[in-house]
Amino acid sequence: VQQSTPTKVNNTTAPRADGWQQPHGDMAKLITVFGATGTQGGSVAYALLEDPDFKVRAVTRNASSDKAKALQEKGAEVVEASFDDPSTLGPALQGAHGVFVVTNYWEYKDKDREVEQGKAIADAAKAAGVLHVVFSGLENVQKIAGFPCPHFDAKGQVEEYMTSLDLPVTFVRYSFYYGNVISMMKPQKQEDGTYVLGIPMEGAAMDGVAAKDMGPAVRTIYKNCTQWVRRSVGFSGGRLTVQEMADILSKHLAPKVFKASDMTADAFGQLGFPGAEDLGNMFKFYRLHNPDRSVETTRQLHPAAKNFDTWVAENKAALENGLD
Repeated sequence: VQQSTPTKVNNTTAPRADGWQQPHGDMAKLITVFGATGTQGGSVAYALLEDPDFKVRAVTRNASSDKAKALQEKGAEVVEASFDDPSTLGPALQGAHGVFVVTNYWEYKDKDREVEQGKAIADAAKAAGVLHVVFSGLENVQKIAGFPCPHFDAKGQVEEYMTSLDLPVTFVRYSFYYGNVISMMKPQKQEDGTYVLGIPMEGAAMDGVAAKDMGPAVRTIYKNCTQWVRRSVGFSGGRLTVQEMADILSKHLAPKVFKASDMTADAFGQLGFPGAEDLGNMFKFYRLHNPDRSVETTRQLHPAAKNFDTWVAENKAALENGLD
């Protein structure tokens, strides 16, 4: 390998006060990652930290948490900021080339609050001159389908606001998390000993994704900004019916047997738990409007993106431990 001659020092490649040096000549690009201790943001932060072309400023509300300290040990700069306090957002974006934004509807189950949070970070990114925003968005179901789905609609409204500001933004839309079958959608044991996977898709196929798996895909988007800016990307590791998902669970968790629920999305929406109507309408939207999620594009961005079969095989112990 030919040794490169020392490059002329200019403002962009001057040594930093802390002695850090970028190994590849050009100064690494700083990406501010919100939600860095959560599922999506954490995956993005760790993927960027593996690449010498990037530096990470991890944003959390509690810099002393174990997850924040783990990021710091990997080389991230950890700062505290909150979407609910816009005065904290500017400093978190100072000097950043890019920002990854994910908001959490489920924390407060308050659509208007999530929209305000998204607008606050959009305004801050515009003011800071950030060159590449990646926002974890979703469709505005109310506008498209005519029925409310607040956890989608909030992100859809934020997407619209970011577009209206002409931000250099890429929208990434995650599909159904595979991990939901260990948590909120875990199979329910029936009297006959079988397990029902209660996802009310009424026979239609649905896209799914390993949420922790998408950090490298987002990293590819940052590395190829001009190709992906002002585009929407729908993440999918594969498209399956609920019965096909149940068959995969039966294969890996034998002798347990899994089957699809025959519940309708409307009936699911009437189950009465917090968020039931919202989720029921999400599944109805999936079935009736087939939102744009692409296995092909996802694999282009991250060739090792897992399908459900691989994910179940890798998470067999957690699945078995989670079942009643």
